[in-house]
Amino acid sequence: MRLLLTLTLFLLGAGALAQGPGMGARDADELLVRAAANSRRMAEAERLGARTERTSDGRSFGLIWRPPGEPTGWIVTLHGSASWAHDEVVLWQPFTAKRRLGIVALQWWFGGGQQPADYYGVPEIRRELERLMATAGARPDNSLLHGFSRASANLYGIVALDGSTPRPLFRQVIANSGGMAPDFPINRDIESGRFGARPFSGTRWWLYCGAGDPNPERDGCPAMRRTRNWLAGRGAAAELTEDAGGDHGGFHRRAPNVEQALDWFQGRH
Repeated sequence: MRLLLTLTLFLLGAGALAQGPGMGARDADELLVRAAANSRRMAEAERLGARTERTSDGRSFGLIWRPPGEPTGWIVTLHGSASWAHDEVVLWQPFTAKRRLGIVALQWWFGGGQQPADYYGVPEIRRELERLMATAGARPDNSLLHGFSRASANLYGIVALDGSTPRPLFRQVIANSGGMAPDFPINRDIESGRFGARPFSGTRWWLYCGAGDPNPERDGCPAMRRTRNWLAGRGAAAELTEDAGGDHGGFHRRAPNVEQALDWFQGRH
């Protein structure tokens, strides 16, 4: 059995190399091989007990991590550019474990390239998160949606689309170092009124920016201030935390940021 597994991984790895590093994986199995070769946190996520679930289309995978006992709520999270769902599990777990919060993390990048086609689009993200949440037992009333960097920039479209469905999933959101990009097609749809004049009514947003972010007009505090005002003008309750000592990844690297955000989520302030 061990020899068969080794041979399978070798053949899958060879196929991935034949495709070239600039191309996305063809399916979830190949993507997991790429993750094993490139995700420095995959082994740690597995040690923590994260369970892998294939996506409905077989293209990618998600991770579900559960605390001991019945979870009090869930962090539903999307990684940044050219990254891995394992990163999100490992970064969130020290904070969620003591609060008995579970983690649902979607691998929405296909492991190669940086074009829109190398990632799930907004409708596919929402579809796969709904499925993963159902598998985990996460409910809209006890779940928080989080996105970092490129994922944060996609949250605005995800939540607007979600709000137009009969049963919205995401009412509480953390946008972490990624502002609303006016040139994203779905954001143009929001601006045009496709989702109504107040597409974010009934949603609460906690925005983070680091003063040392190297792209302040895209991901840093100027961008996130504009985004906070943009959200509020479309019905959201939005607040912004500006971290004077933080940078692009400062949300997780500086523990008080995460604790403050989770207090906000759990109604402790």
